[in-house]
Amino acid sequence: MLVQQGCDFSAGNKLNGAYVFNGNDFTTGAMIGQTSGIPLNSNIINSNKLLGNTDELNIKGIYSLGDILEDNGYKQILMIGSEAEFGGRRAYFEQHGNYDIFDYNSALENHSIPEGYKVWWGFEDEKLFSFAKDKALELSKEEEPFNLTLLTADTHFTDGYVCELCNNEFPDQYSNVLSCASRQIEAFVSWIQEQDFYENTTIVICGDHLYMDAVYINKCIDPNYQRKTYVNFINSPIQQKNFTNREYSTLDLYPTTLASLGVDIEGDRLGLGTNLFSDKQTLIEMLGYEKVNSELKKNSSYYMNKILLGW
Repeated sequence: MLVQQGCDFSAGNKLNGAYVFNGNDFTTGAMIGQTSGIPLNSNIINSNKLLGNTDELNIKGIYSLGDILEDNGYKQILMIGSEAEFGGRRAYFEQHGNYDIFDYNSALENHSIPEGYKVWWGFEDEKLFSFAKDKALELSKEEEPFNLTLLTADTHFTDGYVCELCNNEFPDQYSNVLSCASRQIEAFVSWIQEQDFYENTTIVICGDHLYMDAVYINKCIDPNYQRKTYVNFINSPIQQKNFTNREYSTLDLYPTTLASLGVDIEGDRLGLGTNLFSDKQTLIEMLGYEKVNSELKKNSSYYMNKILLGW
């Protein structure tokens, strides 16, 4: 199992994961939170703009994971099976890190998929992993270090997408999709581990946000179960200091990802995130999830002027 190979900042055999705050509970907000340590506050930004294709997302006052890696010579690629413009994702990743973006439209343009092909959000994860293997091999032959980021989509609500690799193991569709996704991710990681570049490669696996289908949640998940997103750091050059069940959010993945590459972070904090490999407390460990989440829902002139507008 992959979880046994990496670090999720737990103690013992109990699986741990990240809490999700308001503003990081949808895909664009999640990706921004995990790479910049801030929520995308819907009280300030017109969230309706993020429900379709837009190039209007422009967050000026942040210095993100992509910015840092670009400034240190990294080649950066974002690969997704949908249209990158949806939710302002293209705008964010091009503005912060100058990512080369391969999406559904790219696959059509370079004939990676047949003309007119479209399933689910564009093309399925099976193809995404295949394209990513080719890209990883290409990048590994170049001199500069690289950041290859994938966004999968087969497990998106409602009920997920049943691809050709899915088995009929469970009575409901979504459980079968989840099982298939797990097998594909494990196979992709195993493939990376067989490559020459793996020795100097950190793999970060993380969910973006909690599943949104209330019907499945109410039917299949114990109401007393604390839902979190999956987190796993594999082949990091540094190790967890405190073997306790850390209480953390997806915002903490920003400094933790950098630390997992061997970066020394002064103060072990970036944005609202804390380096989980350090002994510093996260905001949740200091104040509790409910307190922090309620504060993040409030309007903030500092957030509006300094973070969003870069004044």
